[in-house]
Formats: sequence, structure tokens, C-alpha cells
Amino acid sequence: MDEKTKEELLIDIGPYIEDIEFFKELLDRCEDLEDLKRRLKELLKKERDITRKTDIKIILSKIESTS
Repeated sequence: MDEKTKEELLIDIGPYIEDIEFFKELLDRCEDLEDLKRRLKELLKKERDITRKTDIKIILSKIESTS
């Protein structure tokens, strides 16, 4: 994922989530928005921590509402 897209996502979504470092790491590992969505959906199924699960739902919701 290019740096401009990462920065835009961090600015748009960052204020709404608890664990910004988790989101930054996730963005670094993703190739594009579709890859990010796919990974988030996979993580949502596996995640047990309520805070992280909430962050994942918020990120997914924000990305899907903008695409």
C-alpha cells in the first residue's frame, strides 16, 4: 500500500480506534485496500480481545463506507 493511502487512512480512522499501533502495523503488511479488508475480516473471526475486535469493526466500517 502506498504511503499516501496509509496516511489518509490513519488520519480518517485513527481518531476512532484504541490501538493505533495495531492499525499501523496492519497497514504496513497490506498490499492494497482489498487486502486490508480481507485481513480485517479474517482477524474479526479469530480475535478474542474485545477492544481489538471493536477496533477491527470500526476500521472495516470506515473503509467500507468510503469505498
